[in-house]
Amino acid sequence: MKAKKIMAVLVIAIMLIGIVSVPVLASTNEKVILKNSDNEYLIYFKEFCRKEFQFAISQDSKTAEADLNFVNSAKDQPASAAGTLNVAYIDEASFESIFGKNPTSLVAYIWVKDAEDNTVIKADKLDLNEAVTDKMIETVNGTTKRIDVDTEKQYQRNVVEDGVSKTVTVGKVVLNEKEGAKYSYVLTKLDDKTTGANKLFELADTLKNSIDDTYINLSLSKQFYDLYVKLMPSNSEWTAVENSEILQPENTVEGDKYIVYINETVDAKFLTCVYKEDAGVDKEEKTITETVKLPVTFDSGAILFTVLGIIIIALAIFVFIRIKSNKKDENK
Repeated sequence: MKAKKIMAVLVIAIMLIGIVSVPVLASTNEKVILKNSDNEYLIYFKEFCRKEFQFAISQDSKTAEADLNFVNSAKDQPASAAGTLNVAYIDEASFESIFGKNPTSLVAYIWVKDAEDNTVIKADKLDLNEAVTDKMIETVNGTTKRIDVDTEKQYQRNVVEDGVSKTVTVGKVVLNEKEGAKYSYVLTKLDDKTTGANKLFELADTLKNSIDDTYINLSLSKQFYDLYVKLMPSNSEWTAVENSEILQPENTVEGDKYIVYINETVDAKFLTCVYKEDAGVDKEEKTITETVKLPVTFDSGAILFTVLGIIIIALAIFVFIRIKSNKKDENK
């Protein structure tokens, strides 16, 4: 009986050792593919771009690992300020060996091994059609810059609320138009429901700052480009620009956010609204007559102090007469 218990414990221990020794696949296969030139691609894995690794690529996801040709990762060039990163790659020679001379599909699969020779990524899909290209990067970097505008301008308008006239200062976009150009625009207000537009606004805010990390830059640029293209307004939604100005909508309040698409050479601006109003004045002058009413504005200060002075003097005279009267009564 004792021998059986010992044997059971040994079996369990062997099973546990076996489980622990199985290589753990990467928890994330987040990656960005960069098209370096025709038939040349760099593959950045978020989890492995700062580690050396080995990789193999095949167009068949069911290829046995024993039949794969693993090669070492390479360093990307040129190096960013944060340093070079480790990448998998497809060059001219390997492109033809994977896809053939006249490929009908640019989908392949990649396997990755870590420095300990453990397979950490298995048959992860690579779609080279989704690669970031120079044109995409140019589009992202040029957005907000292609059409020259001034987004700091403001204008004033009068509004009447509850009989009070107020001057409201709000924002506007002024286009520095090219001669002969015709512009149109679409305003997209951001709210809880515009998740895609909200993300685009957030990405634009992040990308306006210099990002040294190549992987992060490429990843954010890819996200921005995909959303930008997806959210581009249809042809029926555009409104002609008048007087070179795009005015902030009347129903906006301070802090509202908009994406302003401008169409001549398509561009987008990312705006946070301005809304300031003065204290306001009565729209109509009103005359109200009351028996006793002290002025309550600082503009009427002289009248206020005059009335107060008269009241104080009157009270002093009243007190003086009262005291004198009391003394006469006592002398009687």
